[in-house]
Amino acid sequence: MLTVDVAGDGVALLYGAIVLLVLSWITFILRVCVRAGRKAWGMDDWFMCIGIVLFSVTAALCIVCCYYGSGQFARNLPPLTMAKGIKLFYIAEYFYAVSAMFIKISVAVALLRIAATRPPFKWALWGLIGATCIAALVFCVGIANICHPINTLWGESNGVCNLQLNTDVSLFFSAIEIMTDFSLSILPAILLWNVQMKGKVKASVAFMLALAGFASCATIVRLKYLTLYSDPGEFMYSTGSIGFWSLMEEGIGIIAGSLPALRPLLSLRIRISTSSNTPAASGNAYPPISHSRQPPSRSAIMMDNFQTLGDNDLDHSDGDSQKNIIKETKYTVTSSAYVNDSGGWDHKTPISVV
Repeated sequence: MLTVDVAGDGVALLYGAIVLLVLSWITFILRVCVRAGRKAWGMDDWFMCIGIVLFSVTAALCIVCCYYGSGQFARNLPPLTMAKGIKLFYIAEYFYAVSAMFIKISVAVALLRIAATRPPFKWALWGLIGATCIAALVFCVGIANICHPINTLWGESNGVCNLQLNTDVSLFFSAIEIMTDFSLSILPAILLWNVQMKGKVKASVAFMLALAGFASCATIVRLKYLTLYSDPGEFMYSTGSIGFWSLMEEGIGIIAGSLPALRPLLSLRIRISTSSNTPAASGNAYPPISHSRQPPSRSAIMMDNFQTLGDNDLDHSDGDSQKNIIKETKYTVTSSAYVNDSGGWDHKTPISVV
C-alpha cells in the first residue's frame, strides 16, 4: 500500500477541505434555486458554476494528497508515496489557479450590474478581471516550467528543477489575488454608499464584506508558507499548510460571492388584509358608497423584515440583477359618499400611503 495515515498539517487540510466542500455546495445550490426560480440567471452564475466545479476538483485532489503524506516530513514517508503525493498536488495547483480566476470574475461581473451607469467603476472592475486572468496565466505557465522534464519533480526522470520559480510565481499570483479580493470587498460599499437600507440589510451587507475580507486574509496567511516550496526535500510538508489556506481562500470566496444572491431567502413578506363590514354609523341613512374601482372597505398592511416599506416587490425582481435601485412610494386615493345632516350628499376623500 502506498497510502499512509493522515498526520501533521494533513489533518487540518483533510477536514478543512471536507467542510469547505459541503458549505460551498450548499450555498451554491441555494443560489441556483433562487436564481432559477426567479428567472434571473446571469453570466456571474455561470462563472461561479465553473469556479465551484474546479474548486471541487482541487479539494478532492488535496483530500487524496492527505493519504500520500501531505503535511508530513520526508523522513516519515516512503519514497513512492511521496512521489505520488507530489504529482497529485502539482496537478491540483492548476485547478486552484483557474478556479480562483473564475470565482473572482463572477463577483466582478455581478458588481458590473450595479456600476452600469458609473464608468469609473466599470473600468476598475474590468481592470480587476484582466489582472486576475493575467495572474492565472502567469502562474500556470510558471509552474509548467519549474522542472525540465516536469516529471523530474516527482522523481520519474532525471532533469533540472528550479523550485524557486514555483515560489516566485505563487507569490506573484497571491499578490494579485490579495489586491483583487480587497478591491472587490471595498467596491460594493462605495457603490451602495448612498442607497437607503434598513438596519438588517446593512448588517447583512457588512457581514458579506467581512467574509470577503477574510478570504483576503487567508491569501495573506498563505504567503507565509510559499517559501517552503524552495526546499525540494520537503515539498510534501509544504503542501499541508499551502493547500489548507488555498482552499480556505476559494471556499470562502464562493460562499461570500453567493450570499448576495440568497437575499430573497432572508426576506419575509406578510400581507394582512382587513375587511370592514360594520354597519353605517348612527344618523346616516345609507352606508358609505365607494366611487373608486377598488373597495374602500379593504385595507392592506405590508410588513417586510428585509426591505424598506414601499420598495419594489421582491417577488418580481432580484435586487442583484437590476442596474439601479429605485425607491417607490405608492398612494391610494379612495372617494366615499355619504348623506349629511341637511339631507345632501357630501364626499370624503381619504388618502392612504402604502
